[in-house]
Amino acid sequence: MKILFISYDFPFPPSGGSISRDYNLIKQLSKHHELHWINRTIRGKIKKEYKDEMKKYFKEMNIVEWDYSQNPAGLLKSMITKTPYIIKRFESDQMKDLVSKKISENKFDLIFCDHIYLSQYISDTIPGNIPVIPNNEDCGFTYYKRMTENSGFTRSVYARSQWKKLLEYEIEVLKKYKVYITTSEKEKELISEYYNEAEIGVIENGVDTGFFSPKLRDDPVPNIVFTAWFKYYPNVKAAIDFTNNVFPEIRKKIPGIKFYIVGKEPPPVVKKLENTEGVTVTGYVNDIRDYLKNADAAVIPLQIGGGTRLKILEAMSMKIPVVSTPLGAEGLEVEDGTNILIAQNDEDFVNKVVNVINDKQLSGKLSENGRELMLEKYDWEISGNKLNQFLNSYVKNFNSK
Repeated sequence: MKILFISYDFPFPPSGGSISRDYNLIKQLSKHHELHWINRTIRGKIKKEYKDEMKKYFKEMNIVEWDYSQNPAGLLKSMITKTPYIIKRFESDQMKDLVSKKISENKFDLIFCDHIYLSQYISDTIPGNIPVIPNNEDCGFTYYKRMTENSGFTRSVYARSQWKKLLEYEIEVLKKYKVYITTSEKEKELISEYYNEAEIGVIENGVDTGFFSPKLRDDPVPNIVFTAWFKYYPNVKAAIDFTNNVFPEIRKKIPGIKFYIVGKEPPPVVKKLENTEGVTVTGYVNDIRDYLKNADAAVIPLQIGGGTRLKILEAMSMKIPVVSTPLGAEGLEVEDGTNILIAQNDEDFVNKVVNVINDKQLSGKLSENGRELMLEKYDWEISGNKLNQFLNSYVKNFNSK
């Protein structure tokens, strides 16, 4: 098929989160289809070598370079208007014009809108004429809904002003296109509670099991690691809460243990965590495998957010035991005590991290079973094939109506 792929962030280098998903699904789809790309970056100017990498997968590329920054005035205004802030921030006449131009110049078999927020760039004349499939890593409204319950006063007030608006927006998109892709059965259930008349495909996140393969450890000092992108507020909150409430108790039981907070764009509140004994905040690293391979465990202390966690898949693929909150592992087909440890509260988190470090039999069991699960269910090639089948089936049915 000839597919127009519309996305909002530049997916190379694939340093975690949604851009890892984008990069790997693009790679998989390019094996079967002719891809044309309209990408609105959120990071300004993109390096030539990064663009050259993406040229491997696209027949044509149109990159709109944009420096995304928060708009405090717009944020406050969104609290009293119907349009959610995130939708307003992504408004772009340039993108609308570019999308319309490319559709008029080409006979596309499918438009793949790689985030539900980007559907605003597609003209109202398109639905019913060309198949359009919105993709979403998670239900955005659940992120804000949970934020109302697990945040400070200011964030909670803002989140309360947004989540119902975003839910209404997502439902409008579902009604318009009658199709949707998300990352887990849990996410499918969440949106289906509010609207169940769309065809919802579940394409799980994955991992490159060849790249994230077991490596020899070269640092024997006991340590745990949290890998994340810190422009995403749930990761910031998780790092702060774990450092303040959990790690000091672990250190009492395992003196000298280290905690590495690894990931790009840590804000000052995260950098300040290095004032806690034993904590290192790395910022961006060229290769997170250098930290994962030496870890006794990867910790996922998330209390808010949605989607499925690439950080869990990457650790498991490298045979690193994972200790997570229930929310952190939500949407993944994992089993507590078999291939992961699920901590119900701070005290439980402390005990499970200590146990997995001290009990080598338990650690080995989790490591082997985790790797096996990645190979059987979560390799990106599996997710790519599943996505390809869904797209082909949907387009076939659309054209037969």
